[in-house]
Amino acid sequence: MSGSHHFHSHSKPIKPHSQSGVDPSLHAHKKGDARHSHTKQVSNQNLILIALVLTLGFSGVEGAAAYFANSLALISDAGHMVTDAAALGLALLAQIIARRPPSPRHSFGFGRAEALAAFVNSIAMLALVLWIVIEAISRFANPHKVDGLTVTVVAAIGLLMNVVVAWVLSRDTKSVNTRAALVHVMGDLLGSVAALIAGIVIQLTGWMPIDAILSILVSLLILKSTISILHESYHFLMEGVPLHIDYLAVGRDLKAVPGVLAVHDLHVWEMTPSFPALIGHIEISDMQEWPSIMAKINAMLLDKHGIDHVTLQPEEVGQDEHDHEHDDHGLNTEEKPTTFLHQGDTFYVQCSSGESEHRMAYHVWGDPTNPKVLLCVHGLTRRGSDFKTLAQAMCKDYYVVCPDIVGRGESDRLSNPMLYAVPQYVANIAQLIKKLGVSQVDWLGTSMGGLIGMVYAAMPNCPIQKMLINDVGPRIEPEALKRLGSYVGQPFVFGNRADALERLNKICASFGEHTPQEWEIYNGPMLIQKDEQWIMHYDPNISVPFASVNPIMAKAGEMAMWHAFKQIRIPMLIVRGGDSDLLSAATVAEMCKINPYARSIEIPHVGHAPAFVKPEQIALAKEFFS
Repeated sequence: MSGSHHFHSHSKPIKPHSQSGVDPSLHAHKKGDARHSHTKQVSNQNLILIALVLTLGFSGVEGAAAYFANSLALISDAGHMVTDAAALGLALLAQIIARRPPSPRHSFGFGRAEALAAFVNSIAMLALVLWIVIEAISRFANPHKVDGLTVTVVAAIGLLMNVVVAWVLSRDTKSVNTRAALVHVMGDLLGSVAALIAGIVIQLTGWMPIDAILSILVSLLILKSTISILHESYHFLMEGVPLHIDYLAVGRDLKAVPGVLAVHDLHVWEMTPSFPALIGHIEISDMQEWPSIMAKINAMLLDKHGIDHVTLQPEEVGQDEHDHEHDDHGLNTEEKPTTFLHQGDTFYVQCSSGESEHRMAYHVWGDPTNPKVLLCVHGLTRRGSDFKTLAQAMCKDYYVVCPDIVGRGESDRLSNPMLYAVPQYVANIAQLIKKLGVSQVDWLGTSMGGLIGMVYAAMPNCPIQKMLINDVGPRIEPEALKRLGSYVGQPFVFGNRADALERLNKICASFGEHTPQEWEIYNGPMLIQKDEQWIMHYDPNISVPFASVNPIMAKAGEMAMWHAFKQIRIPMLIVRGGDSDLLSAATVAEMCKINPYARSIEIPHVGHAPAFVKPEQIALAKEFFS
């Protein structure tokens, strides 16, 4: 399958229309139809944790007071708070599960756990409402004496507590899971209001039925919100068309794109709450026009319908579909005829630096005739071999190209160390892409490689179509700069390779836990032998521009990077190591806020930066670039 693109949009919802009269061709199934979904990050679980602690703590106090006061309204509110605590705990567990990245066994991730928790919470609320109504009706026939003063005092305290919890949860309005938990708390808040009114009325008049009447009234108010959440979560779990998207209009707009002759097997659904996806087949007359047609489709779907994940399979008119057998996932099961496949072979591209020339080495995996090219660009002191494991996993779908940025690995060294900077690196990459003879590439950049990608992607007519930015952003935290300065360009000389590798592994400890074999694959190529000594592969002078940066220059550079990032108009996935000292969570949030094409995911228990040698991290990259 080809032409897969991801976007993230904040477009305004479109008013839904009736599904009657659906064009049957949009739902028609043919061979090769795709069936898959993907994941995104989930809401802030800290909000639910705070609400859980407050709710559970007060429920015990209110339960005891309710027993002694003999108040149904207070008992209902106390029972409701216990149910709330269970609901909040379930919601918290769902969000923890949903944050887990895709894995080889769960390539779609766990984002649907949120909607499942919302559905279960709603069912629990329906049961609670039913119990309150039944108990209230029974009290009309058999009135109970209620201690109005106790009810009033406890209800007033409970009201204050529920206002605080509701305010905490209301700060996250995007997650259906959090909203379901908020419905519980709002019901609890209304229950406290009802109990307070009941206590006051009983104190002033002694009229006991008010306790049961207000309990029923609150239950009916809760019922409306509960049914709404239940309907929304059920619709999502059944993979229905998102409520804010008009399926018929999407089909019409796709057919109206210049170059599109027909559309079939069109499906629109939500991968995780608030993140719509679309798959389908597009019939065109000339396969050479597909890249430009796909770009128009992506822009239209993002701008008009807010669909941020698009996977389309082009089909040439007149093409005999029986000549192209596909498996259940729409992937061609027959190998394309190729003369050879590269497995880490090294080539060179001639580049300019001022008035002098230099060569940049690059390593390749896969079929050189494959038009789909993935550029993997390494960090400050690393080299292209970092991506060997990832390239081996991706080379069936991509021609994977991993350069040694000048001054590293097998590339030449520069005579002027001040040219070891992003502008020179971008110029070299542009020359490499020119040599490859392709007009479009996808990009995975780690640390410095991510900065190079951001600058390049902000330039006019940039060939980058999708970009995974690995643990870097416009702002680099001061603590990380100090850490980098402690070893970049510093003496690194060892008499034997084992000692050198052990030291390098300690420097790279923030990359996460790895087996000795993984460290050998990842860090082994960083070591070279010279004059019977083991040293690092890079030119120590790459540290010269790094060391010359003062606070004013750093601030100016940060402002320039923010400006460049805002200009990027391609799908971006920002991957952050959960313990990263270089890319803060606040910077990631700001990046996603100012650029609607960016989304993010966090990998727990990893610092700077995820190495993409673990299967679950490779699965994450494959999912994004699929």
